[in-house]
Amino acid sequence: MTREDLALRVFGRWYAAHESGDLVELSAVLAPDVTVHSLFRQVPVQSRQAAVAHFQRTMSSFPDLSMPVVSGPVAADNGAVLAEVIFTGSFTGRLTWRDIAYNGTGEHFEVPGAVLVRTRDEEVITVRTLFDRDSWLRQIGVTVDHTS
Repeated sequence: MTREDLALRVFGRWYAAHESGDLVELSAVLAPDVTVHSLFRQVPVQSRQAAVAHFQRTMSSFPDLSMPVVSGPVAADNGAVLAEVIFTGSFTGRLTWRDIAYNGTGEHFEVPGAVLVRTRDEEVITVRTLFDRDSWLRQIGVTVDHTS
């Protein structure tokens, strides 16, 4: 098996666990030292336990979050996998943005983006989601103010 094929297999396990909300499988595919980069955190989430907790918090505010793949995934021989996705779902939980708390009432969102997952052997070592954060915030009714 090539490194690219292995990376795609690991990505497939991660993606299936993410999309189904399978916390056991998600935890199993994440490396103990995994790093998750979020557009909403100044400091990345680091460790398997913290990454699973981050996922659970995200799903509590966006329980129908999904990211169907529209292109890819493609893998490099360094274990990196890139997929173009569309983030979809509804905001029904709580989100604090710039010290203001927002409570979702079912606001729907649909934002194109990408997922970059780095793998090592049979594990995910880094997850980075990329999308237009301001467009997403506006869609769920959060005030986007660039003056502060």
